[in-house]
Amino acid sequence: MKTVNATASFVLALICALTAALGIAAAVEAPPSLMSRADRLAALAEIDRVGRIAVSHCRDIAEGAERAICRARARATERISAANLEARYRGTFQARERVGQVQARAAHSVGAALRLVAT
Repeated sequence: MKTVNATASFVLALICALTAALGIAAAVEAPPSLMSRADRLAALAEIDRVGRIAVSHCRDIAEGAERAICRARARATERISAANLEARYRGTFQARERVGQVQARAAHSVGAALRLVAT
């Protein structure tokens, strides 16, 4: 009789542990996306299109230094827009944190272009 109770208790404890583990795993999963995949892809294509147009406008600038600055600003804007879109799509803290990193890198790349022009 005691082995039956011990076995039943063990099985019951195992079922409870597995149920708790599944519940925790479901709660830890990424939150649902704030936009559809198709909307994200369309927005990425639009960002890419606008970025290409901005870089093509830089080709009209005659002076090489100003052209380099224009190109750096256009690419920085494109990267920041893509990061903002990704943050909206993911809706996570890490994605919002990534936007700050991308903004810092973009500011650095524009600053580097400005420094190269000054020398």
